[in-house]
Amino acid sequence: MKTIKLFSVLALGAFVLFACKSNNKAEEATEQAQAETAKTEAAAAIVDSAKIAAGKTFLEGFYKGYDEVFDKDIENYEFIKSNITPKMKQWLIDSYDYDCDGECMAFWLFCYEGGGDTGGLKTRTIKPEGDAYLVSCIHDQGENKEYHYTIKLTLVQDGDTFKIDNLEKIDEHYVGYDE
Repeated sequence: MKTIKLFSVLALGAFVLFACKSNNKAEEATEQAQAETAKTEAAAAIVDSAKIAAGKTFLEGFYKGYDEVFDKDIENYEFIKSNITPKMKQWLIDSYDYDCDGECMAFWLFCYEGGGDTGGLKTRTIKPEGDAYLVSCIHDQGENKEYHYTIKLTLVQDGDTFKIDNLEKIDEHYVGYDE
């Protein structure tokens, strides 16, 4: 009888020891999996951050080129076409509300609403917002008056660069006018 009790106590002890070891291994495996998940999420955040910065840099270059091209040749659509997707091109064509010979695009929608009195560009800011970018243009109207225009641009990756795929008007208003 003493032998059975002794054997039972030893078996129980071995079982508890084995269970604790197994539990420790399970905890270690869980901790390793959590560490790997954290590393993966951190790497994805770095990639996303780099992609957001690259998109902003693309848009800064786009607007610099836009200003240079259209100051010289207002009907030079090749610059616009090289920086937009076919979907965006069709949207700009469909948004052109004036008589037109040939292919005309409402390219001004990148900077102001058509038909508005905009004056000279005072400032332009580009801010990432989720997977898109808010572009805010403030035009000087003189005499402490301004025209504000904000759009949201969505980009798609095209090889090692981007293309503008969507434009959504967010806001347009005049500041400093008696209402």
